[in-house]
Amino acid sequence: MRLTRLALAASALLLASSCSFDSVARSWNERVGPNGEPVFVRSSTNVGLNLFILVKLFGDTDMAGLIDDLTEDIANENGDRVRVIQSSSENYWYGFPPFTWILTPVVTTVTADYEPTDEELAKRDAAESE
Repeated sequence: MRLTRLALAASALLLASSCSFDSVARSWNERVGPNGEPVFVRSSTNVGLNLFILVKLFGDTDMAGLIDDLTEDIANENGDRVRVIQSSSENYWYGFPPFTWILTPVVTTVTADYEPTDEELAKRDAAESE
């Protein structure tokens, strides 16, 4: 019975192991970035699992992959002049030992600012006026 519960808990954890969260800040109260142009800030967080602390099992927890995904999203919006302003990767091997020594949660976050196109600025202004 105990083994069945453990197997069910591990299965539920594996199913929910790869999550991605994205957010974009578009309103800056008419403030501008370092170039004197309006900027948007996009943040992306991926949660995954490693096996035995180091072996990637589920989720894109690689910093290079997350930056690639983030800049692809920015390119799809025709954003330009990207500047990564924060990045972090946390491996929670110490969370609930010895369980997290086997299946280790990993959270990777990248935040970048970029200059939006005139069309994106017009969409933002239209959405704010509604």
